[in-house]
Parts: sequence; structure tokens; C-alpha cells
Amino acid sequence: MQFRFGCNGILSNVLFMVAYNYAVEYLEEIPASRIYLVLYFFFIPIGHAMASIFVFGWPERYFPSLLSNFPIGLTAMAIGGALTAYLDRVDFNEIIEEWIRDNLTFSHMPPRNADEKSEFYSSIIVLIVTSVWTYVLSVYINTPKAISEKKEL
Repeated sequence: MQFRFGCNGILSNVLFMVAYNYAVEYLEEIPASRIYLVLYFFFIPIGHAMASIFVFGWPERYFPSLLSNFPIGLTAMAIGGALTAYLDRVDFNEIIEEWIRDNLTFSHMPPRNADEKSEFYSSIIVLIVTSVWTYVLSVYINTPKAISEKKEL
């Protein structure tokens, strides 16, 4: 199950990251944290459907299963949105790019143009934090409970 969960997580996160970075690039006037929140909200049912198909098996009652997983997505969305806003406020991407230019001699990364906006490095950090959070809670919520076979005395 962990292998399938990992593969599904990679696929789901790649889809989200492509959509997120595309949206950040083309919706420059909207704050990155707001783009993250809206996009993540729409990815909650997509991610749940993918996990149902590829990891846990399609539930007999899909809608109650989605509703039991929605809080996981909402809390991950809140954590990711807050972390994205913080990393954006401290110019995390620019700090990392400057560090790469200054410290890695094999890097020929050109300085960023003033009108260029990227959330690549901060989105990696947010992805890691929210993935761990989602993994732990999803396994707890979606793993079938073993029926105890205790003998009565």
C-alpha cells in the first residue's frame, strides 16, 4: 500500500505543481498564496478520487468517504497556504537562487529579471510539508480497521 500511495502521491503532486506554477506565471497580479488555496481546494476531490482508484480501492459509498477525507485536504490547504504566504513574504525563491549562484560553482543560473515571478523552490518546501501531513492522516483515516478477535472470558 505504501508503494501505491507514494506513486499516487507523486502523480497527484506533479499534476498540482504543474497547474500551480502555470497559474502563478500567468496570474501574476494574484498573490501566490491565494492561487495555492483556490487550486488546492479544487484538487481535494481529484486527489481523493485518485487515491480511491490507485491506493485504497473505490469505497462503497464515495461521497461519505470524500467528506471524511475533506478535513485532511482543508488542513493541508491551510498549512500550505500559510507556508506559501510566509515563503513569498520572505522572498524564499530569491534567497535560494542567490545562494545557488553564490555557492555552487557549477551553476550558471542567471540573475532573475525584476518582472519574472517563480514559486519553484517554495512550492517544493510546501509540497514536502503538506505531503507528509496528508500521508499520515490519509493512512490513518482510510486504512480499513482490523476487527479485533478477542475471545470473551
